[in-house]
Amino acid sequence: MKIGELSKLTGCPIGTIRFYEQKGVLPGVARSMSGQRAYTEKDLRRLRFIMDCRTNGMKLECIERFLNFRDNPKLGTPWLLERVNEYLNEVQKRREELDRVERYLTDIKNKLELENNDI
Repeated sequence: MKIGELSKLTGCPIGTIRFYEQKGVLPGVARSMSGQRAYTEKDLRRLRFIMDCRTNGMKLECIERFLNFRDNPKLGTPWLLERVNEYLNEVQKRREELDRVERYLTDIKNKLELENNDI
């Protein structure tokens, strides 16, 4: 797929995709005979992972190290394990917050549905 299609599928701006390529977190993008980037499903999954991490406050340096470790498990370090544990704690906090919001909204929805059924 071309860069525009990748951008549409992920919601990631083209300039950001190019930035991630320059930084090496989205490496080895093949080129067509005409020089256009040709992305694969693997690139799509990797970019989605990067975007999910960035959306949830992860620093690009950490994401890069996570990806490097995924590509080469010999690159694991105590520092990396500490970052993973920190981000897992953050994920848990966000999940709890979302669960509270979901319960609140579900309660409102149920009350609204009861009111509308009484009319």
